Amino acid sequence: MKRSFAVFGITAALLGGAAALAPAASASGSVGNCNTWTSSKAPYTGSAYCSKLAMADKFRVKLTCVDPRGSQWTVYGPWKRNTETSTAKCSDNPNVGVLRVGVSFNA
Repeated sequence: MKRSFAVFGITAALLGGAAALAPAASASGSVGNCNTWTSSKAPYTGSAYCSKLAMADKFRVKLTCVDPRGSQWTVYGPWKRNTETSTAKCSDNPNVGVLRVGVSFNA
């Protein structure tokens, strides 16, 4: 029982930090105007919406996922075009969260 509370505490702390940073995250540079966010409950996802892209440009959401042991990995969403939303999920496991959410471009 103690272990499950510890896992929950670590996951909650990581997710709380990611949620606090996510609304302020956006694509840097001069490629369009992008906003990113994370879901508020499991299974945790991250999304990106971009506008003002050139006709041939594409983007996708890039998630850094973390499990209760601190292991991290990267997950990418599908490529999207201007004014679309790309969404990805780290895992179906409710103890796996989104540490960072960003945007990857194909110009």
